[in-house]
Amino acid sequence: MTTSSPTPGAEAGLTPSRHETLRVLLGMLVPPSADGRMPGAAGMPEVLRHVEGVAAALPVLRDGLAALEREATARYGAGFAALDDARRSALLDEFAARQPAVLQRLGLEAVTCYYQQDAVVQGLGLEARPPFPGGYQVPAGDLTLLEPVIARGRIWRDAS
Repeated sequence: MTTSSPTPGAEAGLTPSRHETLRVLLGMLVPPSADGRMPGAAGMPEVLRHVEGVAAALPVLRDGLAALEREATARYGAGFAALDDARRSALLDEFAARQPAVLQRLGLEAVTCYYQQDAVVQGLGLEARPPFPGGYQVPAGDLTLLEPVIARGRIWRDAS
């Protein structure tokens, strides 16, 4: 008996076609930078896995990917990922105008995970590490700016 590796996206509940649509969409939403410093979201397995998991769990994304696939197939006879860039862009623009919640949520999930990746943090010129225990140097500020807040006195109540 032979075993095959799972189809990408299958573990997240996405069909292979929707997995590929999602990968292409991520590449359109967060493309790599021209200078190569910033990777694109489509080439980052962590981002793809995160968004796949969310898409499988959230009807707005799961159904949105399915609708985009159906529309591409009905209009062009091919899945969204198989279309050329011009057709993809035109179809996506129309889709976004009709169903903005799909791309808004997809974009939110994509960039939330994207900007947590070490390669992206380093591409921004930052050190990819947690802020603590090393900490960051915080320049001394003008603490007199807090005087109006301190002058208000206690404005909370104990939780007990």
